[in-house]
Amino acid sequence: MPLPTPKKQQSKSEFVSSCMSDSTMLKEFTNQSQRAAVCYSQYDRAKESNASINWGDYALENFSSSNSVIVY
Repeated sequence: MPLPTPKKQQSKSEFVSSCMSDSTMLKEFTNQSQRAAVCYSQYDRAKESNASINWGDYALENFSSSNSVIVY
């Protein structure tokens, strides 16, 4: 199962809190300390690589129905 990734404007504490209670994380990482380490790592990696962009949200925020989008 995929690990959670932070949303665009989500703070570290908000992400870690939601990550710690995520059903996949609870199943995959039963040890709380290990789960916390993975959650913090997920946040840091996403922020370093900008992988936290939700392209669906980005498109909704930046393109209205009157704009045209050309995909090559």
